[in-house]
Amino acid sequence: MFFKKPKIKKGDVYAVQTGDFVGQLFNFMKKDGDDYVFLSVPDIKIQRVPIEKFDFGKEHEIIEFVEHLPKNIFRVIEAQYKILAKEDG
Repeated sequence: MFFKKPKIKKGDVYAVQTGDFVGQLFNFMKKDGDDYVFLSVPDIKIQRVPIEKFDFGKEHEIIEFVEHLPKNIFRVIEAQYKILAKEDG
């Protein structure tokens, strides 16, 4: 029997439980090649995470799904992401 991995969706929020980013909420923005791109809160920084490391983090409870943001909240997060992405060029 084949099991399909649940897809990560724009607006999904993950809490970092351990490591360098403990206490951060990673808000999923997009997939870019072999990376997932997040906006971390409260640091308000763009974080690129290789898909392989993200999957490892989920399997080992380093990161944990929190919620899917309501559209109005996600729009605020997305606007901040676009500002930072423009600055990074």
